Amino acid sequence: MGLYQKQKIYFEKAYKTGRHGWPTVGPAPFVLRAISRIRKSAASRRARILDLGCGEGRHTLACARDGLDAVGLDYEPMAIRRARGFARRQRSRGRFRFMVGDVFRLPFPPNSFDGLIDYGCLHHVTIGDTRRYLKSVLPCLKPGGYFILSCFSTRFKHRPGEKRTRNCLVHQGHYDRFFRRRDFKVIFGKQFEILKMEEKADGLYVFWHVLMKKN
Repeated sequence: MGLYQKQKIYFEKAYKTGRHGWPTVGPAPFVLRAISRIRKSAASRRARILDLGCGEGRHTLACARDGLDAVGLDYEPMAIRRARGFARRQRSRGRFRFMVGDVFRLPFPPNSFDGLIDYGCLHHVTIGDTRRYLKSVLPCLKPGGYFILSCFSTRFKHRPGEKRTRNCLVHQGHYDRFFRRRDFKVIFGKQFEILKMEEKADGLYVFWHVLMKKN
């Protein structure tokens, strides 16, 4: 069984039980600020947003509430079921839809979106598949569009005292990659202007939040 197949089993179980440890409601403040910037930049028209690895859809629904046309995509059907359930229970308003899809084979034509959100997807993509990820994802974003990215910092720890000798590992059936500040320039610098970068800690969990604008 391949790594991504094992990882899919992990996430299927996580969404089935709901006992996974990451937030399910309430958008991250960094994302809210970026959403506001995207909405203002679109001016007279409704901006379109793609939320990659949307999970239970908290950022997709936040985009819709703020007047954007939002698409939440996840490769785990159980995540999409939960996202639709959350939307119904919250009586969510605005223009949004959820769909099952593969980040490596996105079903959208070039320049479909004014903004992309990747809040926890890229850090589960292997280093060797980074180019494959970029080749699939980046054409969907219009020139001048915004990319909101959140991923694990090298300071992230699964448990107190955790020691690592590499910037990636397989943990409990899923792949985790850990990023340094300079990694974003290396990966995205040719196609994006990096506008803002924050390293934020929540206990042992430390994340990079990055806002970029496509050239």
